[in-house]
Amino acid sequence: MKGAHSFAIVIAVAAAFVAGGLIRGWLGVELDVHSIRSWVGGLGPMAPLLFVTIVAFRQFLLLPSVLLLPAGGICFGASLGTVLGAAGILISGVVGFSLARGIAGDWLRRRLGPAARRVERPLRRAGPVLVGIATAHPAGPMTLLHWGAGLSGVRVIPFLLALTAGGLVRSFVYSFFGSTLLDFGSARFLLATGIFAAAVLGPLAHPGLRRQLLGIDGQDRVHVPAEV
Repeated sequence: MKGAHSFAIVIAVAAAFVAGGLIRGWLGVELDVHSIRSWVGGLGPMAPLLFVTIVAFRQFLLLPSVLLLPAGGICFGASLGTVLGAAGILISGVVGFSLARGIAGDWLRRRLGPAARRVERPLRRAGPVLVGIATAHPAGPMTLLHWGAGLSGVRVIPFLLALTAGGLVRSFVYSFFGSTLLDFGSARFLLATGIFAAAVLGPLAHPGLRRQLLGIDGQDRVHVPAEV
């Protein structure tokens, strides 16, 4: 039964990625901000709901958050873009946490082996703080740590609070920046660029935060894929 369970999970995940790629191709969404903006702009009243859905399931659609969240700012403005992007991040994080905590947990541990322990170790030490930092940082490996929090036993309520706070910060930084891209060189654009640079570089100036964001635990480095 365990073998059949593992095989079913592999098939389901693979099918989700294949289906996501096909859906993205069918929708005509390319990996650039202007394509996403044009597509979202043509959705009409359903645009906000569909945007949240896309951000929430971006991994399966192979659309990185670095493109989606600024597009939210362009399409909806900084304020609404922030709320919609954060809602998508929240849903995505809850899905990953729940899968890792539930049906996929044992399977992930067996497949990841030592890598799973290297992800769990800093999470057991820093817990929701690390989740919040990685989610808030524009380049933080939030997806990996959302799944890792489910594996490591981080409590649900602190995880949700950290996820919500971090998601709002990350979404605001990208949405505000995106909302100024059509006013290149303006004072607002320069302000947004400064906020974005501070959000990226500021945490890295602190040795402890830098080690957490880079996934370093002692001499072990957690190798993570590009954040989506």
